[in-house]
Amino acid sequence: MIGRRGFTLVELLVVIAIIGALVALLLPAVQSARASARSTACKNNMRQIGLATLMFCDTHGGDFPETVHSGADQSWVYTLKPFTENVDSIRICDNDPIAHERLAAKSTSYVINDFLATKVDGGARNLRQLSAKSRTLSVFESSDERSVDFVNEHAHASRWFSPLNIELGEVVWSIERDIKLDRHFRSSNYLYVDAHVETIGSDQIHEWTDNNFNFAKPE
Repeated sequence: MIGRRGFTLVELLVVIAIIGALVALLLPAVQSARASARSTACKNNMRQIGLATLMFCDTHGGDFPETVHSGADQSWVYTLKPFTENVDSIRICDNDPIAHERLAAKSTSYVINDFLATKVDGGARNLRQLSAKSRTLSVFESSDERSVDFVNEHAHASRWFSPLNIELGEVVWSIERDIKLDRHFRSSNYLYVDAHVETIGSDQIHEWTDNNFNFAKPE
């Protein structure tokens, strides 16, 4: 009778080491794939917000949604609800580290451009005032520094390039208080008025700020 041959301790350790090495090689790829999927989901959320915004404008004579400063019930967070299937879920990005807290607070992972949502110098409260909808930003990804409070649903883009911020060299600081520049692979998603979404690297944003180019100002 031929005896059975089992694994020796050395062979078992070699197999375990090989499996460990394979897991170590595959784990970053799996994490990258998951992060990519979350970024894609974020883009889809923003695209839905963009389409809802266009429908809102069409219903309100071209006027853009407003911010909480016009009254809590007038914020875009609420006024876009009739134009979306689930306004709560599309306002939350899966890559947002405080997504659950924002959802519970009826807040948002995205912030609307105050150049469009409020009356400010250089702004455009109506869709018809824009000459380039495909080059005008409407929504950004919110900074992690912003609290989960509902009132933090807009970006103060009109103040980023104020003379004082430029003089003190605090333009980037002001921007990063409002929006996240590297939510996805050293980049973030940006929604334009025509409802298309672009992923823009943080390096590009820094290049624009170095040249004092206010990328959020309507065209």
